[in-house]
Amino acid sequence: MTETNLSEGEMRRALGLDPAPLKQQQPQTKPPSSYTLVELSVRNNGGPPFRFEHRSRSISTLTAQLEAEKAARAKGYEVWVLLDIRQISE
Repeated sequence: MTETNLSEGEMRRALGLDPAPLKQQQPQTKPPSSYTLVELSVRNNGGPPFRFEHRSRSISTLTAQLEAEKAARAKGYEVWVLLDIRQISE
């Protein structure tokens, strides 16, 4: 039986304990973000109407509108009218 002398670094690599070699860091580019902005006119307990904005990740305008109305109701607002829906890409 022959004995093999391994260095500590070789043993760590063999056991998978050696951290992966550092790769050159490339600048992290942020993926383009796009969302649907929904603007609603809402009221709070019969008070004057005001603008409520909701950002949805959905590309469907109908889904985004329903999400916005649900969010407004969850905050206790009464949805008055839809003001605008638009797709935003940054």
